[in-house]
Amino acid sequence: MEPSRVFETGKFSQLYNNAPSSADAATSKITNFQQLRIFPMVREAMIKEIKSQYNLKGPRHQSVDEIEIKPTPVQVAAIRKINQVRKIRKDVDVDEMTEGERIQYELQNENESNKTKVFTIAAETGSGKTWAYAANIMSKLKEDDFTWFQRDREQYAKFKSSEQVRAVILVPTNELVDQVYESLHRANSMALDYNNNHDGKIKVPAHYREFCELPGHKSLGLSIMKLSAGDAPISVYKRLRNHGKIDILVTTPSKLTGFSKLEAVDRPFKIFKSVRYCVLDEADTLFDKSFLQDTTSVVKNFPKLLDLILVSATIPKEFEKTLGNLFPDGKSLIRVATPSLHKIPKNIKILTLDADLAPYNGSKPRCLAQAIYAISKDGTEPEHVKRIIVFVNEKPEVEGLVDLLKTKFHVRQDDIVGISGEINAKERKELLEPFLRPAELLKDDPVGSKVKILVTTDLLARGLNFIGVKNVILMGLPKSSVELVHRLGRTGRMNQSGRVFIIVDRKSRKSWVKGLGTAIIRGVRIG
Repeated sequence: MEPSRVFETGKFSQLYNNAPSSADAATSKITNFQQLRIFPMVREAMIKEIKSQYNLKGPRHQSVDEIEIKPTPVQVAAIRKINQVRKIRKDVDVDEMTEGERIQYELQNENESNKTKVFTIAAETGSGKTWAYAANIMSKLKEDDFTWFQRDREQYAKFKSSEQVRAVILVPTNELVDQVYESLHRANSMALDYNNNHDGKIKVPAHYREFCELPGHKSLGLSIMKLSAGDAPISVYKRLRNHGKIDILVTTPSKLTGFSKLEAVDRPFKIFKSVRYCVLDEADTLFDKSFLQDTTSVVKNFPKLLDLILVSATIPKEFEKTLGNLFPDGKSLIRVATPSLHKIPKNIKILTLDADLAPYNGSKPRCLAQAIYAISKDGTEPEHVKRIIVFVNEKPEVEGLVDLLKTKFHVRQDDIVGISGEINAKERKELLEPFLRPAELLKDDPVGSKVKILVTTDLLARGLNFIGVKNVILMGLPKSSVELVHRLGRTGRMNQSGRVFIIVDRKSRKSWVKGLGTAIIRGVRIG
């Protein structure tokens, strides 16, 4: 069967592939962030944050400062769509209008200013979706600040100290809360320097200059908070009371629904009455049956919401159906989708390992151990500690596989960890941390590791940016095309190279696996 047909049937028929692409001629001409409508301070901080996390290896560049950071297709498309100025009519003479015409004109402008716009951002894994929405949210917050500053300096000072939450980012897991928060916090902390001649400094348009040079603007100066595992909801009120407004709150829907149980707080959701911007990251998960009620109940507490941004690396058919139920007028959705949605990036190389062949003789763990050994010796990632993610299908498999690799195949205790839902969030965070930072030099590893191995389930297959991971191994086939796309997407991120090893045996359906490499080369969508 042709690869294009293999990936449209059976377990590979859960994805919706009719989303229109947002690519056009204008999009393809944008090659740097200066061409996009982003608040100057946000643009500079974003570029610095992206560079700080770049996985630099080899002698090609002396430093990350020499690397030219370009916007990805989803970043271009999303920023162009979401950060547009709302179309409020100003080219009319109100004095020439009748009373009825003037009232209608004012109502139309008020409706356009205050109506909620719903955006969907769908793009392949590892394509830079976090900054596709964060650039917009941060820019809009700074534009709102600038508007207050221009209007009334005294009112601006009161606005900055008001007890309110202005934007909320919702994600499904505590791991994603931490990751998104860390990215925004790094950008918010970047030192900024301004100069109209742009001699290595930020070029600021004249009308922004006085605002950008305020004493508190040596960095972005936004107030960013996370509410994650172990954080009590009451901490949000304490932060507001002691420091004034929270510009961006990163959390999960379940954490916010917990506010309803706060007996010591009168009207616990009142601090969210000013939320203007809300992001649902991994929206297909947040709208599945296990999250939907919490997610919708939270968003209903944002009466002044202007932008609701739904972000996902996949559009399952069930998610598309839910969108249709929530937004029956399809025209109310403003869609952003890349041409590569549901395609596996061509910079990922797929290798199939048959555990039925000698010397493995049907032992998938033996095949895995050999693959790990081969990766450690293959000359890739010179002078760096290699990181490997091993995916299994069920939670009980994690601990058993880790123990087997240590006892039978002599993998060092310091070189391997297993993470599943059985481990509490705090311990998961500590175990996961080495896999989320850029790869370290061999000489800098405190325990002398040559490889770091993470064994896990689909718990960690979504959204997490494993920037230092070049190798992923699948022990057993995923249950659907949705899981396949997300597992493969843990490597090859932001156009960097990656490899995926799929270990099969006689119990596996090998036919579709053999076609996967060809499907990637041919740019076939997984369906």
